[in-house]
Amino acid sequence: MIIDKALHQLGFSKNETLVYLSALELGATSAQRVAKIAGLPRTTVYSVLDQLIKRGVVGTTVVKGKTRYCAEPPHKLLLIVDDIRSKVNDSLPQLEALYNTTQTKPKVLFYEGKGAIRKMFDDTLETKPKEILMWNTNAYFEFERFGHDTHYIDKRVKLGIRARRICGEGSQWHTHNKPRDRQELSKTAVVPKALFWPGIEVNIYANKVVFMNFAENNGIIIESAAIADAMRQAYELSWLGAQTFQDKKS
Repeated sequence: MIIDKALHQLGFSKNETLVYLSALELGATSAQRVAKIAGLPRTTVYSVLDQLIKRGVVGTTVVKGKTRYCAEPPHKLLLIVDDIRSKVNDSLPQLEALYNTTQTKPKVLFYEGKGAIRKMFDDTLETKPKEILMWNTNAYFEFERFGHDTHYIDKRVKLGIRARRICGEGSQWHTHNKPRDRQELSKTAVVPKALFWPGIEVNIYANKVVFMNFAENNGIIIESAAIADAMRQAYELSWLGAQTFQDKKS
C-alpha cells in the first residue's frame, strides 16, 4: 500500500504502522480494541502506542475514568518531516566534512547532451571561487547550439568571481571581450590562432578542473586538489607564454 510505504519512509516500523492506522480508524479507543484491529498482542500494542505518543502522532484521553488512545490528525505527520529536515540540516556541516575528506580520490562527473555545457558553467557559479583560470574556445558563443547561459559572464561578475582568459587571436574573446576586461573582472591574453584554436574550454578553479568539450557536446568535472594544483601550474606557464607573445607584438 502507498500509505504503508509513506509511513515506512517516515521511520514507522511494521507494528507502528499497524497500530497507527488502527488508531486512526477507531478514534478514541482502548489498547485492547487497537490490538484486535491491528492483529497484535495487547502487550506489544501498549509498547508501540508509547512510541507513537512520543512521536506526537497518538494522544491519550480519559473517558469515564479509563485511558483511551486516539490518533492525532494526519497532518501532524508533517511535523515528523520537519523534524527530519531540521536534523539533516544540522548534520550537513559534518556530512560535508566527511564528503570532502577523501582528497586522494578524485571525483569525476561526466555530462553529455544539450544541457551539459550549462551544467558545467553553473558549477563555477555555485562553487564561487575567487578566480577562474580559462583556456577559451570560440565555440562558447554558439549559445543556441549548446543551450548554455548567455548571461553567464554577468552572473560571474555579480558574484565577484575574477577570470584570467587565454584565447586565440581573432576570436570573439579577443575582439569583443578583451576590450571589456575591466567590466568583466577579467584579464585576457591573446596568442596566435595557428597555435591555439581549441574545440574545448578548460576552467580551473578551487579544487576542480572542467573540460567543456564543445566539439562533441559533452564534458567532465574532475574534483581533486592534486590535479587542480598541477593544472594551475600548467596554466601559469601557459599564461607566461601568452604574455611573451603579447610583449613581442607590442
